[in-house]
Amino acid sequence: METKEKIKNQLDTLSEADAKKVYLYIEKIKTKSTVKKTIPSFDLKGKLDGKNIRSLAYD
Repeated sequence: METKEKIKNQLDTLSEADAKKVYLYIEKIKTKSTVKKTIPSFDLKGKLDGKNIRSLAYD
C-alpha cells in the first residue's frame, strides 16, 4: 500500500494537464495488456487433424 500512497501524493502535486496525460497513459496500458490475440487454426479434414504433430515428428 505504500506504493499507492506515493503515487497518490505525486498525482496531487501535478497540474491538471499533466494529470490528464498520466490518466491517458494508464488507460493505454490497461487496454494493451488485456488484448489477447487468437491463433487461427484450420480443420482441413486430414489424417493428421487431432494428432500431436510435434510428437509424431520425433518418433
